[in-house]
Amino acid sequence: MPSFSTSRSVLLVSTILCGVGATTAGWAQDASRIDAIQQQINALQNELRQMKGELSRRDGQVRAAQEQASRARADARQAQTNAAEAKEQSAAAQATATAAPAAEVKPPQATLAMRNGKPTFASSDGKYSVSLGLQLNFDFGGYFTGTTPNPNNRTATLAPTGENLRRLRIPFQFRYEDITANVTPDFGGSPDGTVTLFEANVNYTGIKPLTFTAGYFKPWLTLGDSTSSQDFVFLERPSIVEISRNVAAGDTRASFGVRGYGEQWFAAGYLTGQKYGTQATTASIYSQEGGTLRLAGRPVATPEFDIHLGVSASDAFHLTRNPGGGQTTSLSDFPEARADPVRLINTGTITGADSAYTVGPEVAFRYKNFLVEGEFIHIGVDRSRFGATPAPNLGFDGGYAQASWIITEETRKYDPSEGAFVRPVPAQPFSLKDGHWGAFEVAARYSATDLNANSSRGVLQNVSGGVFGGYQQIFSFGLNWYLNNNYRIMADYYISQVDKLSTAGTVQNGQNFQALLFRLQATY
Repeated sequence: MPSFSTSRSVLLVSTILCGVGATTAGWAQDASRIDAIQQQINALQNELRQMKGELSRRDGQVRAAQEQASRARADARQAQTNAAEAKEQSAAAQATATAAPAAEVKPPQATLAMRNGKPTFASSDGKYSVSLGLQLNFDFGGYFTGTTPNPNNRTATLAPTGENLRRLRIPFQFRYEDITANVTPDFGGSPDGTVTLFEANVNYTGIKPLTFTAGYFKPWLTLGDSTSSQDFVFLERPSIVEISRNVAAGDTRASFGVRGYGEQWFAAGYLTGQKYGTQATTASIYSQEGGTLRLAGRPVATPEFDIHLGVSASDAFHLTRNPGGGQTTSLSDFPEARADPVRLINTGTITGADSAYTVGPEVAFRYKNFLVEGEFIHIGVDRSRFGATPAPNLGFDGGYAQASWIITEETRKYDPSEGAFVRPVPAQPFSLKDGHWGAFEVAARYSATDLNANSSRGVLQNVSGGVFGGYQQIFSFGLNWYLNNNYRIMADYYISQVDKLSTAGTVQNGQNFQALLFRLQATY
């Protein structure tokens, strides 16, 4: 029994201990599950809060969209109301306009601006414009007489010093769309002192690339003549160019014709008449009739190279006829300067002249800032016998070659509208404040003109029928200072030799001399 009781006691205690252990283990497992459930609850609560926030934002967006829609409907209703009111007002205005007289239409308002360096008045639609410009050349300097072939001759003495307002032109241009009228008075001259007209013409440019011109105008003829006087390398054109262009062209010539050009070609042709101020005052005097032609090409045209080739011709096929005196002409020029009004080479009056013509090639080459130009020109005079004096046909020749170098490295650019090269534009215009000096150019030229024809030394002109017009050679050296695109100062030094015999072919009337001349130029 005692053993049995003890066993029972041990069994009971063991059972109790197992139960307690089991209970303790169960409690531990329940605590872990509770923690996991709590975490899930916390996560669900966070998701719920996020969902509530998202729903709240969406509710705000919906309310904002509803408010925008409401405002849009209100704006649409207001727009409809405004449209209705505008329609009523328009109808009322139309009714008023129908009943009331038409209101005065104001002309387009003009504007003032600088175009191509010229002050220009233009209408607001751009159809009308009026512009004015300026070209001023004032020359001064002196002649130094050297070895005179005939020291006893004083018929052609050059002044030691002189001055001349070579040009004072004020161009006026009136334009309506493609029609342009140009009027340019000239207060300068050779010599100055008499106001005259440089041009007065009408132009039409409606057929590109052509320009039709009628009126007093300088026809395009030869390279030297086509180069504008504001772009000259030297003060004046070479004598042979000046003489030949006045046969049937030149300044203030009555002209009708057309010019066309492209980047690499130029062509111009004109019918010509008298010069301004030389028209006959008597019905029995017949005016001159003639024509001009110039063709030029530019086979090479790059930023560094330019090659120009061309040919020019003119013909005065009806010279001016004087009552009882037949037809005459004459050829002459100053010694490539105008500070003294003496013409050293001069054919005098050529009698029995039926017609006169000119022809010659032209060439130019530019490499960067170095330019070479040259021409040869032949002048012919066809004659018929007038009286007892022989009248053979006459031929005169001349040419020139010139070179220029711009030491400040600007270039003389090619202008296709002229078929010629224009003055350089300084990269740094003159300014003492900024320490800039503009552009500088040096140049040299040789020109020769022979106005002797069918003549022999010691033989009278009225025996041979020839002409002792003289032979002139000039070496020129120049320095050009371009302050800016509008102002220039020129300095030229000349070494001239003129061999000219009297009409008897025995007395020397020529001169050898040197000259230093200056020009102040303003161009707008």
